[in-house]
Amino acid sequence: AVKVQRPSIESKLMGDIANLKALAKTFREADALPLDYYTVFCELEKQLGDEFDFIAEAVAMDRIRETLTRSPDGLRIESPVVLPQPVPGLVSKRVLVMDYLQGVPLSRAAEEMLKKGIDPSSPEAQLFGRKLLRSLTEVFGRCILESGFFHADPHPGNIFVLDDGRIGLIDFGQVKQIGGRARETLSK
Repeated sequence: AVKVQRPSIESKLMGDIANLKALAKTFREADALPLDYYTVFCELEKQLGDEFDFIAEAVAMDRIRETLTRSPDGLRIESPVVLPQPVPGLVSKRVLVMDYLQGVPLSRAAEEMLKKGIDPSSPEAQLFGRKLLRSLTEVFGRCILESGFFHADPHPGNIFVLDDGRIGLIDFGQVKQIGGRARETLSK
């Protein structure tokens, strides 16, 4: 798979956010809205800034893979999901070449099942749903509680049902790191 950043998209998007912040600041001072949109747009600006560095995304992908393929005592284990692997030497700030995951996004899984004559409410589909839930619970539980570093954008477009029945996870542009105290609190 090849992910290429559109020319000038960063400056265009960040310019739009700057305009939204300026507008929101006016309303903030007038106390005209029930929500502080200026703060919302500041956070959005910070979050979207992370999306434009594909080198950082490749590093995040590898870091999460490392968490998922090692047990807490350091032994190699199989990951509960498939992650694409960046191709060394073919990653830059605006281009990311990685393994291609053959499958469909979870957002289209029911549609694909119907095309194949599988009833999405069948026992087989329910069994797969439990497998999906188990896999994602393990992935996010381990990442959050063991390393504190996790994929922060797990919507149905970023979760794939692979052709071989495994689960895939893509798009590591949004990741978060939480500290030990936060991990300890979440574990309780």
